[in-house]
Amino acid sequence: MRSDAGGSFRAHAEAAIAEDSLDEVREIAREIGLEARDREWAQSCLIQLARHRDADVRGNALEGFGHLARRFGRLDPGRVRRIVAIALIDPSALVREKARSAALDLRTFLHWEFDDAPPP
Repeated sequence: MRSDAGGSFRAHAEAAIAEDSLDEVREIAREIGLEARDREWAQSCLIQLARHRDADVRGNALEGFGHLARRFGRLDPGRVRRIVAIALIDPSALVREKARSAALDLRTFLHWEFDDAPPP
């Protein structure tokens, strides 16, 4: 994992997303939720990555929402709930599983409910 000191993590993440090299974007999608210091920026990145063409990127982005909820104690429900709800019916089984996990994290840390998520 990379340090966020001096914004270097953010610059690295933005470059990786812009370049769109799958291996790098898959990894950065995982790291954003764990390492980003700016919640708004991280949330926006994860929303973008949750719409990515690659299922692993989408899944890792969804996982990141759970990390952000745990770390910051809040997310924008108008934006994030919709992304997770859509992911619960994604064609990819991997994405659906990560969405269920994210929904459970969002229930645990933010007290959000999702119709399609399993009970705790």
